[in-house]
Amino acid sequence: MNEISLTIQKIFNSQFKMSKNSIISEDYLLIIGLSEEGLISVVQSSINKNFERTSISIGVFKTQTLAKELNIQQDSHNRINLIEEKLIRSLKDDAKNKFYNPFSELSKFQLEKAQEKRKIFTLETKILNDIIKHLYHLINFSDDILQFPFSIVHVEGKWEEWDKTYFPYIESIENNIIKTDVKNTKLYRNYNFALKSDTFQRVIDLLIITTKETNSEPNNQVTEELNPYDYEITFIYCNRTSKPFKYMNLLKFVNEIKSFSEKFRNDKKNKCNNIRPQLILISQYGYDLEIKDYLRKHLIRETDYIIPLMVIPPINNEVWHNFIENEDSKSQKRNDLGNIIRIGNKKLVSTSFRNNMVKSAKSEYAQIIERNKLVKLDNDFLSKWHRVLDVSNSTEILKSNEDYEKLDKNINIVKEKVPVF
Repeated sequence: MNEISLTIQKIFNSQFKMSKNSIISEDYLLIIGLSEEGLISVVQSSINKNFERTSISIGVFKTQTLAKELNIQQDSHNRINLIEEKLIRSLKDDAKNKFYNPFSELSKFQLEKAQEKRKIFTLETKILNDIIKHLYHLINFSDDILQFPFSIVHVEGKWEEWDKTYFPYIESIENNIIKTDVKNTKLYRNYNFALKSDTFQRVIDLLIITTKETNSEPNNQVTEELNPYDYEITFIYCNRTSKPFKYMNLLKFVNEIKSFSEKFRNDKKNKCNNIRPQLILISQYGYDLEIKDYLRKHLIRETDYIIPLMVIPPINNEVWHNFIENEDSKSQKRNDLGNIIRIGNKKLVSTSFRNNMVKSAKSEYAQIIERNKLVKLDNDFLSKWHRVLDVSNSTEILKSNEDYEKLDKNINIVKEKVPVF
C-alpha cells in the first residue's frame, strides 16, 4: 500500500493535489485527488489475502457531477469537503478489505458527454498504467498474456451489479482451481484486453495460464532446445445481459481466441511449442439453441482448429461441452478386430488372409486404441473441470447469487449514477 500511495502521489503531482482526508493503511488505501480543472480522482486499493492479490480501482469525475449525484448544493461554500466526506464514508465502509474490479471504471458509466468521456477515460487509464508499470518493476513481475482486443464484452447496467450474480461463482471456481493444481499456473481476474488507444474496455472474467515443459523430443540434437514450453490458456467469460448468450457472439469469440492464439505463438517465437486455448461460457440467462448444435457438430479433435468449449449451466441439463463422448459403441468393433488379428496369427491361416485382413484389422485396431487414449485424456480433463465448475450444482448456484427483483427492474437501463466501489 505504501508503494502504491507513493506512486499515486508522484502521478498526482502533475495534475491532482492529494486530499488530507485520504486513507492509507497496511492493507487498504483510499486516495482522493483534487484538480484545479474541476476533476476529482478516486483511487482505491486493497489486499485480498486469500488469493495473494492486490486490487486497484480508479475513477475520475467532474466535481460538478459528483456534487449533483451526492445531493450536494452547487453553491455550498464547503462543497469539496462535503464531497470528500460522503465519498470516504460510503467507500470505506462498503469496500474495505473486499475485492473489487482491478481496472479503471468503464467509460460508458460516466455521465459526461462523449468528448469528456474520452478525456476522463484517458486520464484513468494513464494513472492505472503508471501504477501497474511501477509495481511490475518493483516485484519483477512479467505478464505472460499479450494485449489482444477481444470485442465480446457487452454489459447491460453496471458491471458491479452483475458481479452480485457472478462474483461468488467465479470466486468458487478460482478457489477450486487453486486446490486442484497451482503449479506453473497464473490466474487473472477481470483481465483487461483493451489496447491503449481504445475508449472502452474488453474484460475476461477469469483467465488461467498454465505453462508446461513440452514432452516432444527435438528432431536434432542441439545444445539449446527450441520451443521448450506448452501453454494451456482458459478463458472464463460471464454473459452480463438479461438475454441468452448469442450464437453469433460465440462464433465471434471463438474466432478471436484463435487469432489470439496465433498471435501468442508468434510473439513467443521459440518459447512456445504448442498452445491450447479453451473457452468456458457462463450465462445465467442461458444460450441460443444454435449453440447446442454447434457443440455437437464441432467436436474437439475432429478438426485441428476446433477449441475446447464448455457452457455453464448446461443446456437443458444435457450438453455442456464439445468433447467426443466415451465411445462404448465401438467396444464390439474393437473385439471383432482383435479376433481377426488372433486368427491371422495362427499358422493354419492362409498367407493372403494374413496379408490382407490382418493388416487392415491391425491398422484399424491401432486407430481405435489411439482414439480411446485421447478419449480417456479428454474424460480426465472433463472430470477435473466438472469438479472445478461444480457443473451439477451450477444452475442452483447462479440462482442463489442473483437478486431477481432488482435485475428485472433495472437490467435494460444504464443507471445515470456515479458508481462507488
